[in-house]
Amino acid sequence: MDLLQMRYVTAIAGLGSMTKAAETLHVSQSALSLSCKRLEEELGVQLFDRLPKGIALTQPGEALLEHARNLLLEAE
Repeated sequence: MDLLQMRYVTAIAGLGSMTKAAETLHVSQSALSLSCKRLEEELGVQLFDRLPKGIALTQPGEALLEHARNLLLEAE
């Protein structure tokens, strides 16, 4: 888990869309999706529910989001 992945998680959660987050972060949607999938595999949990109209955080995703925000604040 690294700061870039934490930025990705916060952007996806804030925008509710992998596509919108990718556009905002200036990365391809496939690269963003792959990074999230690898993070989920590394942590052994599903962070996002992929819905027909966007993305929602799972309970572990909510916990990680709080941690990610704190890490990003400390890094600044």
